[in-house]
Amino acid sequence: MSVHRPRTFRARCRRPGSVYCWRMPRPLLPRCPRTLLTVALVAGAAACREPAPRPSAHPPAAEFVLAAGDSSYWVTSEGGDVRLRGAPLELARIGRRFYELYVVDDDRSYEDAVLLGQRIYRRDLLSGDSLLVFEDTIVPRLAAAYHRLHPDDERLGPDDDASDDPLWRATTTVDLVGLQGPFLSFTLHADVERDDRTPWHTTRRGVIDLETGRAASLARVAGGNVAPVREHRTVAAAAVLDSVRSGGDRIDRARTEALLHAYHLEPDGFTLTTVDGQPAVEYALSGSGSGEAGHLLELPPIPVGEPSWWRDAAATLPVSSSDGSRDVWRRGRYEVVARHDPGSSMARLLLRDSTSREWTLGRVPLPALRILWLDDPPIDSLTRRALDRAFDESGLYDEAARSTASHRRAPHPFVRLARARRQGAGAPHLPRRVRT
Repeated sequence: MSVHRPRTFRARCRRPGSVYCWRMPRPLLPRCPRTLLTVALVAGAAACREPAPRPSAHPPAAEFVLAAGDSSYWVTSEGGDVRLRGAPLELARIGRRFYELYVVDDDRSYEDAVLLGQRIYRRDLLSGDSLLVFEDTIVPRLAAAYHRLHPDDERLGPDDDASDDPLWRATTTVDLVGLQGPFLSFTLHADVERDDRTPWHTTRRGVIDLETGRAASLARVAGGNVAPVREHRTVAAAAVLDSVRSGGDRIDRARTEALLHAYHLEPDGFTLTTVDGQPAVEYALSGSGSGEAGHLLELPPIPVGEPSWWRDAAATLPVSSSDGSRDVWRRGRYEVVARHDPGSSMARLLLRDSTSREWTLGRVPLPALRILWLDDPPIDSLTRRALDRAFDESGLYDEAARSTASHRRAPHPFVRLARARRQGAGAPHLPRRVRT
């Protein structure tokens, strides 16, 4: 008579050091050894499986300022409460200090001359002090020349009106076109009309080092490795000029050559951009004259590697999807997503946790440019109060007034703005959009 002894089957679980055993009488087990082994392994795995994590009912804690469209948006998520606050501010961060960037008019008009330039300022939010970081030199030079030629003409006061038909009219427009780390890129366009000369205009590019408040050199931007950039720049400039020459017919060849003589390459005439997620400088040949001579001839972007300042700057920039439908900023335990609305100039701003659960924060205008992180390391109480004050004071920028024909608004709280633009020349305005 045979005796059936119980057989022990062991299945190792995923948790190291744990062994689960089942004892069963042999007659109750399947006869097929392969089937038996499968049953045991499945049972062991089921016993070791961790319970699925339950998604949090609240969005993750986060705090940042997003630059989007023509405004800044301060987002705070804490304890399940989310706050989105927008303001027409242009903010930069250098180290742990925050600065507001803005453009004001430099009015040097006379009774028979409209002479209006522009300046760029950097204001420290903590101290409230403003620093002039760029001043147009075209209008000041013209104002000095006009005064020499017309010593009897008087400067206009804040409430005086200029002539309907001035002898001279010179205006410059500064556009803030990019902010990457401590570097602010801009373009300047000038239009000049004089009763004794042919009208002319010009366009220039440049980069400002916000740390020093001065123009940024190529060596500062590229981290000192300038030789390859200069060589590439020379080759690219020659290629662009040859392309313009070969594009015209024989009749226009003389005119084309005369036009090209108006263009020149300025050593610091570049702006910053990105190529494949890396920093690059984008030069342009500047022209001066009438008609086409006053425009820019752009050169292809030139990569500059990864200078020391780029690591911090890259953390503020998004990664865009291949189809351009969304921008994503990754921040450890959470992500910020700007999902573009099809056929719209707006995007849905979302907060996403580590389980890919999303919370809608609101809608913001496109483009969504960069994020200044406030939570790692967290800002101190003084900086928080300074930011709060800056967002409150932005209410002085009257939206309704900005849409009027004169583009007038309340004066900036920290700088005495120039008086309203003269007839046909506009008015002091809000900071222009910074684009990356």
